[in-house]
Amino acid sequence: MERYLFDLRTILRGLRRSPGLVLSAVTALAMGIGFTTTMFSIVHGGTRDLPFPKPHELVAITRTSVHGNDLHPSAFDYREWSRRQDQFQGLGAFESRSMNLAGDERRPERRSGALVTPSTFRLLGARPLLGRTLRPDDAAPDAPAVVILGHDLWRTRFDADSGIVGETIRIDGQPTTVVGVMPPRFGFPVHSELWRPLAIASNPQPSGRDGALAVFGRLSHGVSPDQAQAALTVIAARLAQQYPETHKGTSARVFPFIETEMAANTATILYLMLGVVAFALLIACANVANVLLARAAGRTREVAIRAALGATRARIVAQHVVESLVLATFGGVLGLGIAELAVRFFARATSNILDAFWIDFRVDPTVVIFATALMGVAGVLAGVIPGLRATSSDVGGILKDASGGTTGLRIGRLARSLVVIEVALATGLLIMTMTFTKSAVALHAITLPFPSHQILTGQLGLLQKTLGSADARTRLSRELSDELAAIPGVERAALVSVLPGRGAGNSSFTLDRPASDSVRGTGSTGLALVSPGFFDVLGAHVARGRAIEWSDGANAPAVAVVNESWVRQFSPARDPIGRRIWFGDLQLQIVGVVPDLQMQDPGDHNADGVYASLLQVRPYVVRIMVRANGSPLALMPQVRDAVQAVDPDLPLVEVATLHDAIYAEKKVLDAFGTLFFLFGLGALFLTMVGLYGVVSFAVRQRAREIGVRVALGAKPRDVVMLVLWQGTMLVGIGTAVGLFIAFGLSHAMAAQVEFVHPASALTYLAIAATLGATAVAGLLGPVRRALALQPMSALRLE
Repeated sequence: MERYLFDLRTILRGLRRSPGLVLSAVTALAMGIGFTTTMFSIVHGGTRDLPFPKPHELVAITRTSVHGNDLHPSAFDYREWSRRQDQFQGLGAFESRSMNLAGDERRPERRSGALVTPSTFRLLGARPLLGRTLRPDDAAPDAPAVVILGHDLWRTRFDADSGIVGETIRIDGQPTTVVGVMPPRFGFPVHSELWRPLAIASNPQPSGRDGALAVFGRLSHGVSPDQAQAALTVIAARLAQQYPETHKGTSARVFPFIETEMAANTATILYLMLGVVAFALLIACANVANVLLARAAGRTREVAIRAALGATRARIVAQHVVESLVLATFGGVLGLGIAELAVRFFARATSNILDAFWIDFRVDPTVVIFATALMGVAGVLAGVIPGLRATSSDVGGILKDASGGTTGLRIGRLARSLVVIEVALATGLLIMTMTFTKSAVALHAITLPFPSHQILTGQLGLLQKTLGSADARTRLSRELSDELAAIPGVERAALVSVLPGRGAGNSSFTLDRPASDSVRGTGSTGLALVSPGFFDVLGAHVARGRAIEWSDGANAPAVAVVNESWVRQFSPARDPIGRRIWFGDLQLQIVGVVPDLQMQDPGDHNADGVYASLLQVRPYVVRIMVRANGSPLALMPQVRDAVQAVDPDLPLVEVATLHDAIYAEKKVLDAFGTLFFLFGLGALFLTMVGLYGVVSFAVRQRAREIGVRVALGAKPRDVVMLVLWQGTMLVGIGTAVGLFIAFGLSHAMAAQVEFVHPASALTYLAIAATLGATAVAGLLGPVRRALALQPMSALRLE
């Protein structure tokens, strides 16, 4: 034991005498371990299992059409599947729904909730923190209204009041009794904070229309998803035979419940990213190995003396590995700090997008264990090669060398090979950097056809009875428009069903004839419902005809305004004014044409769309748009007061500028783009440092040769070219190898991610140019050192 402690003290003293080596090695390892740990934490957080007992038994069940498209099951489907199945411990159903919460002195809030069958909590194996869960009699038609609160809602809205059970609050304007509080991190099905009983008729009738339910179940012990799928397929086939009018051509699909929010290939994409980011760790290891090789080259005589005195090769190699492990430990601690900051950034940036309750991005004990393992792996990888190389020289030859030089250890070929590996790996990492940053920058570079930074938006928590009543919508639209317009600093205000740039969907329609008279529809297009004044808020002028007006109410003929892209695609040779559009049973007459106003997402090339009157057509949700002549966010308190003046129980949520609202769901891409940009910069820095170290060492080793060349008349240009050739050759070989790696990664990522396309030739040229610039930067120091060599001083080196 004393021997090992002596070796450790010797190593620490040696490192204290080499602060430059310690700084460069620790920095490299901190970046490599930090980057890899960051990506592992994201992978770990994004692929967590459901926090319930035996999560693999929880599956979702949905109807499918003859074309394989998913359809929401109806109450009839749920009852029949439950009655006929024998592969599940039970089935449950739910309907996600936002709810208005009021009943105390605070402002009303719009919270995510769900209507669930009382069997839900039993199937999940979830127990309440306070009170009870739902009972079957809670779902009876005449049962008192009850609700279960989520933990965060209970803590923030009700100050963690332990006496909340039995209290009455208002949910959607109805007095409701709190019967329970769920424990932390329970948000089934996605991120719900309120749960109310879902009432299903005891004898629902089959319906040909899509239902609004979602169905899930827990597999019986020993039953596989494939077996359950086969059984449900048989049940669906029997239902299709018994009820051909409503179920012909439909079937059922069973899939893991976690895939309701996370695509099946999510794990594949994340692990592919982790593999690429791990390149940074390998680059760091190669970097440190080169540093330690150079250090070993300067200690060949010391190693030879120790070997002559009886030190075994294993002990000497072990000392090199321990030295590397000490550096890796310091680097790992700093790397964990880097990971903590990066993961917090990613969690904040994606908190409103990746909000499934089981997703949790943080540096937890599993991540710490992973980082610790990386320290060990990095320490061994970086230390074992220099250790083996240092003990491979001829001891007798070194001891006979009276000069005490360092030529006993030839590391040039090995060091150059490590630099080639660094460059190749950096090329692979850079392709991912270019992919994400290019996609993120391209989205934000799109010019929006309206002043998005001047417009304040927010969603109104309207009840279904208000949304379904044309008179109620008209009254709300008029009163709220007047209240908003009266606020100082407000130029225009309007209501809309979907914000510009947030994707108006694609609704099938027919032109000039009802859908029932047409074998095939005319096409599909975006559809948005707007109130009068909508186009004024965006600063758009009607190109032909007129805009939607207050006279276009419930008792007037339904009208529509189309944009110019719609005209070019569906009515290029005919004036669209006066033509009729059918969206199913809904008939609209075109009365105007407006410019394109970003009907779909910024990255969507489908620009065509139709605007109908929100006073005439029922929307699913309603949002406000307020154009300000100053800072729109400064108007937030007055806007909330205006909403409260119209309806004291009406919450306003998701308040943001139109620009922020449009790009809210793109924050995942922005976050990955930012992280990979930093990863790419780190890889370039490590590559530059590695190249600098190897070429600098080569200059020192060849100092005598350079002195002779200068003494014989070599010009500074010749010395510069000698150094540059050595460095650029390494970069060239590494880049060539790396481009093949990058090509494979680019196509692998494009095959997994919809918005990613294989890198173009221009991208590969940009990567090669970037690495070339990095090489030049890394070679400036060695070039200056070579030029500073004096012939007489160099000739004395021996």
